[in-house]
Amino acid sequence: MSSQRLSNHFSACRLISLSKHPLAAEFPGRDAHGPYVIMQEGYAPGDATQRRAEFILGRSGAWLANYWFIRMPVPERRKEFLFSTKAEVMALMEDLSGPVRVISTRPANVEEDAPADDEFDKALRDQEP
Repeated sequence: MSSQRLSNHFSACRLISLSKHPLAAEFPGRDAHGPYVIMQEGYAPGDATQRRAEFILGRSGAWLANYWFIRMPVPERRKEFLFSTKAEVMALMEDLSGPVRVISTRPANVEEDAPADDEFDKALRDQEP
């Protein structure tokens, strides 16, 4: 199965509601279906192997591989990658332009062998089409 290169276009992304996650109530001001993550499956620009992976979009406008995301400490993950409302998501997507930026190295706050947050990973997988 071929994969597509990551894109900043909203039509290439999936908005995933985590409203059923046990910690959803901890997001103040969330809308009825929040919190959300913005995901996309594809390969990073410049990756000659075109290795497909799942990526999550952060407030910075950069994509991070799900592999690293689920290993991040929860406070950092929430601050950068989880959105309380669809309005926050729409504002980010409207301002997202230019070349795709990918965080291509292990984030400084993530240990190489950190265990994955299986509960959170399961919540993401349960929402996939």
